[in-house]
Amino acid sequence: MSEFGLSYREVIPDQTLPDVWREVTLNTGGTQSTLQDIKVAERAGGYCYKDFSKHHTRNRFIYWRINHDVLEIVEQSLDVNLSGNKIRYRFIDTPILDGITIYETFDNVIILVPTVCSVHRLIFPHPDVLHRQDEVVGSHPDLTVASIFAEASATCARDPATFNVFSNPNTANSQLPHVATSLLTVEEEAIFLLGYPSGEILLVRQAPSGQSVSIELKYESFMPRFISGIAEKFRSKMNDGNIIVSMLLHTFGLETYGLTLSRDGNLRIWSCSKGQCVATTDVLLETSEANRHLIQGAQNHVLRKTIGSNETDIMLVVFMSFSTECQFHIFRPTLIGGQFKITRINTLYSPGRDLVDFNLSSSRIWSLWRSEDGETSIYSAALCSGGEGTHWVPVILEPVPDTNFTPDTDYVDPRQAYLQHIFYPARFPLHIISKALSIYKRSPVLTEVNVSPSVLKQRVCLAVENEIQNELKEAEVSDEDYLECADWCWSRFYSCCVQYHVAGLRPLGLLLLPSVSGVVLLKKSMYSFLRPLDALEHMLLCSDYTSVEQFLNHPLLSEDLEVADDVIKLMSVIVYLEQQLSENFKITFEKELAQLKSPDVVMSTLIMEILTEMDEQFTWSISQRMNSCKDIYQAMHKLLELIKVECPRPSNMYEPSEKSLMSLNHLFSSVLGVSFVSQCLHQQAITRFTVCRNLLVIQNILLERGEQEWNALEAVRSVCSPEIVVLTQASYATLYLTELTALPFLPLESTTQRLAPLKLNPVFNLKINSMQTISLLELFVTSVGGFEAHKMYSRLDFNEESLANWHTSLLPYMTLLTQLVWPVSGSPVFAEWLLSSGQHIWLQQYVRLLNNWCEWNNCTRNFLLAASLLSTGEHNKAQDLFLKAAKGIYSDQFLADRILVSPDSQYESSGYVNYYLKVIELFELHGARDCAINVAKTALSIADKDDPHVATLHSIRFMHHLKLGHYDEAYNALTTNPDIERKKDNLRDLVKTLLDNRQLDKLMSFPYSGLEELFIGIIFTRARATDTVDNIYYDFLYSYHIKRGTGFLRLAASVMYEQAFRLLQHNTVDALEKQVKCFLASVNALSLCDKKFAWVVRPADPDEKEVEVRLPRLAGNTEEESDVITFKKHVEVLGVDDIKKELELASARLRLARFDARILANHLTTPAELVGLLTSVGIFKYALTLCSSFKLSYSFIFDTLTKQCLYLSEMEDPNAWNWLIENDLHDLSIVGNCPSVVAWNLLQVFVEEYEEENMSEIHKVVCQKIINSSGFIPHWLLASYKKRNPAELLRILYFSGRLEDAVALAGEYIQAALGHGKEHFGFKHCLVPTAPSFCLPLNVIDALIYELELQNEANSEKPFEKEHEYLKDLFVKYLETSGRISNEMCRMKMPTLP
Repeated sequence: MSEFGLSYREVIPDQTLPDVWREVTLNTGGTQSTLQDIKVAERAGGYCYKDFSKHHTRNRFIYWRINHDVLEIVEQSLDVNLSGNKIRYRFIDTPILDGITIYETFDNVIILVPTVCSVHRLIFPHPDVLHRQDEVVGSHPDLTVASIFAEASATCARDPATFNVFSNPNTANSQLPHVATSLLTVEEEAIFLLGYPSGEILLVRQAPSGQSVSIELKYESFMPRFISGIAEKFRSKMNDGNIIVSMLLHTFGLETYGLTLSRDGNLRIWSCSKGQCVATTDVLLETSEANRHLIQGAQNHVLRKTIGSNETDIMLVVFMSFSTECQFHIFRPTLIGGQFKITRINTLYSPGRDLVDFNLSSSRIWSLWRSEDGETSIYSAALCSGGEGTHWVPVILEPVPDTNFTPDTDYVDPRQAYLQHIFYPARFPLHIISKALSIYKRSPVLTEVNVSPSVLKQRVCLAVENEIQNELKEAEVSDEDYLECADWCWSRFYSCCVQYHVAGLRPLGLLLLPSVSGVVLLKKSMYSFLRPLDALEHMLLCSDYTSVEQFLNHPLLSEDLEVADDVIKLMSVIVYLEQQLSENFKITFEKELAQLKSPDVVMSTLIMEILTEMDEQFTWSISQRMNSCKDIYQAMHKLLELIKVECPRPSNMYEPSEKSLMSLNHLFSSVLGVSFVSQCLHQQAITRFTVCRNLLVIQNILLERGEQEWNALEAVRSVCSPEIVVLTQASYATLYLTELTALPFLPLESTTQRLAPLKLNPVFNLKINSMQTISLLELFVTSVGGFEAHKMYSRLDFNEESLANWHTSLLPYMTLLTQLVWPVSGSPVFAEWLLSSGQHIWLQQYVRLLNNWCEWNNCTRNFLLAASLLSTGEHNKAQDLFLKAAKGIYSDQFLADRILVSPDSQYESSGYVNYYLKVIELFELHGARDCAINVAKTALSIADKDDPHVATLHSIRFMHHLKLGHYDEAYNALTTNPDIERKKDNLRDLVKTLLDNRQLDKLMSFPYSGLEELFIGIIFTRARATDTVDNIYYDFLYSYHIKRGTGFLRLAASVMYEQAFRLLQHNTVDALEKQVKCFLASVNALSLCDKKFAWVVRPADPDEKEVEVRLPRLAGNTEEESDVITFKKHVEVLGVDDIKKELELASARLRLARFDARILANHLTTPAELVGLLTSVGIFKYALTLCSSFKLSYSFIFDTLTKQCLYLSEMEDPNAWNWLIENDLHDLSIVGNCPSVVAWNLLQVFVEEYEEENMSEIHKVVCQKIINSSGFIPHWLLASYKKRNPAELLRILYFSGRLEDAVALAGEYIQAALGHGKEHFGFKHCLVPTAPSFCLPLNVIDALIYELELQNEANSEKPFEKEHEYLKDLFVKYLETSGRISNEMCRMKMPTLP
């Protein structure tokens, strides 16, 4: 892969969430030697995994920080989400030396850690071990995987085989090492090299088993060892130049050597196996500074190495710090025949004075500097041989937050403005805000860190508000004074945040990611990335370091190098202009664009202000600088091509493998990777907008001055100017979107379901973390944006190596993502995602910014915005936008794919009708019926008459008018529907709705012209399909027929009878009540009909047997038998009388059910059964009515009633009033204060009412019941009985054994016959010759007299002696009289003898 020739830029990913650390405390037992005060500078470093062919090791690195005795190790990945990736080791009272190295083995990651008294080997599993199943089962980018530190424990770190406590050399005078380095050999032997202030070097070898050996390295000398030691001590006292200030280890072949750099600038190479110095050289030898007396600077010299393609290809870089200057010396050591040769390659003079760290790749050197005022700078240079003077190229760093920042409070109050700025995504970590809050409140207790941003906002607001109140001290102040005080308090809190944040930004080291061509800048409490710049960014941000040679391989700039040179010159003018323009000018320009003003109009106004405020020199300078361009038009045109977001051309021949696709799908897919890419996109958006704005200024100045060639200016005016305006608007819209904060809520499932007809692309991986505020762009990249970009990337020609290098993977990936957001790209993915993800406010703002000028997908945006407005309840606005978007169904691919069922339809209007139907469906799902009606009207206005959807549209109008209660409009829509089947369906719905809503008058009011039969049929169908008890359809039909006139009375009666007939199936009181009413209505209607039509039809009993009818034989036919016809009745014809009988039966059932709800009498099928039940509960009146109607006997009823009277005569029962009242006493003029009296009166009334004339059946039943119950026959009953049938009464008394009553009755009976009281026995005449003949029951009387005689004979007391004599005498008298009368009558009738 070719070396990337452009510069780099810092990117700070989101690190707002508080860190979660796994704590491990280690006590090695070597603390007795660390009592002296040792100061070890805070340092940081790291390691990048070497294998970039696997997604789980690509873009994955480890970094560490040391702070005295604390070691923090963190593993991060841009491609996979890691859990448990932060671990903190605390070596109790044991400072850690800057010599930590990290190595990969087949199964493990090993971290070597030297301290001032011990060395440690920390062993963790390799990612390959943790991801061995990925190739089999696969992996998903959204899943979180375990870090190598996830299972780390103190037990493993305290294993004696992993650490060793060493002893200091005897010559070290109890001093502790101050510099160290480490190395892991191929045999996994750990080698540590430690340097002491006195110049001693200790080598510690630690075998994989844990055994260790310590060796003191000695200078090669011919002196005895003890003399050598004494000489060294004297030398160290005389000169401290031999003090080791930097060291490293490297393996040449099979031998490991230590390389040390002393303070005097001598570079020595030590054999670890021999323990001796084998080579030495003076760094400044063979340089121009060799004879100069350079004084040691404030910093120590530093030695670093870089390894090429193999272990022997090593390059050393020595940083020499002097009081006047600093230098980098590049060497290449080679081992030839056991002898080292150190070859100087290059010497670089440093760009700064205070070096923090520097690091090396195989071709570049990176240096990190910090100035006296705290500003950080990074430079890189090529490690090429070409003599001194290689140029250092600066890295563009993000500016430190300004403590004097003043937000725009024109439209918001200070509170809202500062909160938005402080809690903007990725600006301040939450723990920084918490610390600032504690200081601001002057509280010694730190604010809780693990709180959500919303809670922290509330606490910040409360603290600042308290401060405002303290400042004002409850004084009455004006609004201006209050706002001024609030602004001051908020700015003070913001200043606290910035101060704490800046303290955490102090750089500690550089971590190179050689496999990805990137760098990690490690800071005190954060980290950031250094990414490669694209051509446009490099020319804008590093214009002083830009040359044509850097773009020889650029696809656009390499086409014509002269044009490319002009582009570079044009960009230098843009950079100059950027430096000259005031912040007020830039802010005003953005504000005007936000108000939807055209950039060229805004710029013309601002340019006029510039010309009036500034002298002519400014515009003259711009014009003169532009004179260096050979062809202004070509330069501008080429620059505009660079600004445009063009997707790389897909490769038609490339088919990636499944493994490559899985690896690609993980590219920058972790939370960290998405944040990193989002920040990169924001930076590029700023760059594009800046270039477009300044280019617009240049164009206006050139056209205003008119000093260039006319052809060139005209080309700029006619071709470039419109394009610059469009690109300025597009870049501003993109910049605006990248600065938005995602709304902190997810779309509801109900909202998603209502948008289902749009067939939107599925939205996934929407994660809203309550502990973190993320940008809208970050949420988009996490979800659909990253998925779509990876899908487009898969069509490009890529391999694992190209995916690993950021300038061949990150930059194209950013271009693809920008393509999705770029307004003029023609892709509606972003707008579609805004709708699907519930970001409705930002979708409205997005469409607002683009509507005035962007014609790309304009209709699609309006359509999506309309759907968004539907979701937020703004239906009328949505309707207007839907109608406006209709014109794009054939031009916008989004609408065509989702709307046009058949693009080649015969009628163009068919596509629009399909579109309107889809819109109507959306309105229906959102309950916007009025809008659905309006859209349906619009669709009908353009639809062809033969369009099959016309009937559907009419039905839609009808349905929504009906739902809204617009019944007249609904009826009109119904009548205009050309489809008869739909018309029937709509009429059914109209009828049902009006009946359900009790809008009977409205239903009656419609004429139903030509639809009467259909209407009646619908009502009948509905009536027969609905439960009969709660059925208003029959009632409505009855009313409808009554309204139609006398000709339809029979139909009305039939409707009511049918309802009553069906109610027989229900066994409830309500059903019985309604049944009675239906019978009454039916009888009433039939009574008003012509008698010819006063009938109804009902179904016959299905169980009725068939009837055979024999036809008579034909006349004269004596042989053939007569024909027999078998038939079965299916219907019965009922007249008024028949219905009245059923009415009485239903009324009786109802009365019975009302009396006792436990008794539901609909199951009683015969009148006799019902009479029996009525009688048993005391409802005698209705029982008698039924008996009268159905010709049943009254005997049982009067028997039961008599029994009740006798019972009440013996025992008064207050509960008897319950059944007595059921007999309608108020209608019978019955009075009485006690139940027995009322009951006897009721019996008297019923006997008198229901006993037929000259009949005594009921009297007989009552008297027999009284006599059998040993009761006394009431006088009224005896008197009535005497008149009706005294003979029968006498027989009853006689045969029941009531002799005294029989004697009295017989005596009265004979006396009446003889003429004394004949009116009491119903005799019109007494026994006289002229009266009609009549007879007495003489046999009974005679038997009675004989019975009395027998009773007297049987009893000595003769109890009936008087009665016997009385009756006998009276009987004899009757016989005599009757004989005489009979003789007289015979004589009177006999003819007189001659």
